[in-house]
Amino acid sequence: MIRPHRRSGRSSPIRPFDCPPGHGTSTQSRHPAHRAHCSSSSTQKSRSSSTRSRRYSSRMVIHESAAKGFAAGADAYERGRPEYSPEAVERLIAELAIGPGSRVLDLAAGTGKLTRQLVWTGAELVAVEPVAEMRAKLQAVLPVVEAIEGTAESIPLPNHSVDAVVVGQAFHWFDGIRAVSEIRRVLKPEGALGLIWQARELSRPWIERLDAIIDRVDDGHPRFRTMAWREAFDRTALMAPLGSATFRTVQRGSPETIVDRVASISYIAAMSEGRRAAVLDEVRVLLAADEDTAGAEVVELPYTAHIYWTRPRQAAAGPSTGLVVSVNTSPGGVPKRPIAGARMHWRGLEGDAHSEPEPVHGTPEQAACLYALEAIERVRADGHQAFPGTYGENFTLLGLDWAVLRPGDRMRIGTAGPLLELTDYATPCATQERWFTNRRYGRISQRKHPEDARWYAAVLEEGYVAPGDEVHLIRTA
Repeated sequence: MIRPHRRSGRSSPIRPFDCPPGHGTSTQSRHPAHRAHCSSSSTQKSRSSSTRSRRYSSRMVIHESAAKGFAAGADAYERGRPEYSPEAVERLIAELAIGPGSRVLDLAAGTGKLTRQLVWTGAELVAVEPVAEMRAKLQAVLPVVEAIEGTAESIPLPNHSVDAVVVGQAFHWFDGIRAVSEIRRVLKPEGALGLIWQARELSRPWIERLDAIIDRVDDGHPRFRTMAWREAFDRTALMAPLGSATFRTVQRGSPETIVDRVASISYIAAMSEGRRAAVLDEVRVLLAADEDTAGAEVVELPYTAHIYWTRPRQAAAGPSTGLVVSVNTSPGGVPKRPIAGARMHWRGLEGDAHSEPEPVHGTPEQAACLYALEAIERVRADGHQAFPGTYGENFTLLGLDWAVLRPGDRMRIGTAGPLLELTDYATPCATQERWFTNRRYGRISQRKHPEDARWYAAVLEEGYVAPGDEVHLIRTA
């Protein structure tokens, strides 16, 4: 279905209502409502910001329970957490092609439980861990491994610098879309990601009661078993579909080892001393009374090891063929978050809204906002925060040469999806400054970095868009 819209013309492109004059645009006039909006946003925020100590770092944000609990429970973690199933680790090593000459990142490495099971491969190992107490344990056990402070959402490594990333018992704590975007950024194009969790098997009555004790004190913390962590993989095409396998393993230790295993759980370790002691005493009473564990010097706790692996997804070869890696919406404001897909209407993407509607945003010429994944990686390399949807784009695309785009170029998404026509650059605004070091949001201005600027597009034909759809660039002149 073809919808009429105001054609900008190559000689007189439309004026984006994203930013006041003087902020990275040659257009000298702006709608008064938008001038007031941007001026108000900028004056309400402090301009002071400290320079980051590392080029790739940004503000580290760790889940409060994880930060507090793992700091307090580092000793119990080291004593009570079992090693990973050797068979599961060997399978991950094979799937990720880890070996001599590989550079491998252990992300959220903790005390190095998984790291030490990779040493024999001969790979160069790098551990990133945000909690100082956990990192100190790792360095004491593995002094030859480089251990760096950092988070999954802000990995302090250069673009495309590692062959594999592994994450043990931790991905459920991450902000999924930011973590997957960062992991993809640091992986080489042919690299791979591996995830592993070990979940208790409720095969005996005492283990069911142990689980009940643990569940009773959990007030909604992220957990592997909810599978909420999968959303960043299922709702984007940043990575290929996950492969998976399971293995059985058993932890053997004294009753106090099982107590330490419970004590190492972040939200239990983060409790007040009195409350934590009461929970651990309840575990001791259980172990002393149950017929399977009473008087036992060695207690067996069975687990299922769940492993997953994937690789960065690539666009088809060719300068005019790209890939939709993320479809993003929000009720207004930024960031927009990934969704499984939506219909592109001539006035905008279904389910998307703007804090400042038309005429500031949402005109037919601004029906869709587009951005390049390659630009996100370049902006991150300069130390700013960037991930799909950060700056308000509806479609994050991969594989197109962003530097040569121009008004009037068209993009067909999918085989029966929408047909878009580029209208003009989307100039950055003060509402996005929080993502930038020293609030330098001009980093994505078309005047200084056209290859890293966003584009607006009008909709010539409506249609459905989903992550994984191919994008075909059509030159009109």
